[in-house]
Amino acid sequence: MKLKTLFMVFFICFSSYAAAAKYGKTDPNKLYTKAVKFIDQERYFEAKKVLKAYTKSKPEDAYGWTLYAFSERKLGALEKAEKLYEKALVLDVENKAALEYQGELFVQTNRLELAKRNLEKLYILCPNSCEEAEQLNAFITKTAKK
Repeated sequence: MKLKTLFMVFFICFSSYAAAAKYGKTDPNKLYTKAVKFIDQERYFEAKKVLKAYTKSKPEDAYGWTLYAFSERKLGALEKAEKLYEKALVLDVENKAALEYQGELFVQTNRLELAKRNLEKLYILCPNSCEEAEQLNAFITKTAKK
């Protein structure tokens, strides 16, 4: 009986270690790289799981929160995504990616004026244009035409 219990404890501990290793929980850089790969593959559920671990290990990384929010938004968790974008923007008010994606969320939730405010902020941050401003403008324009 004791051997069986010892085996069970070992199995549980090893399984936890193996699960942690699966997403490289010991190395934030590997987590981030893995998350970006999942997002590129449109595997948002997996990205979300990895980014949850990443943001625990790097809570001050605004871009980690931005990608976490992006994944949640792509999965339809709009309220959660909004809170995560806000967190990213508290950490870095000039986070162009967060402003763009949050703007897209505002459009999705029929808050066009808020999206336009984000676009104005992007125009201030990149007066000679930038990808984020162009993409948000396109997103707003496409939606407004519908």
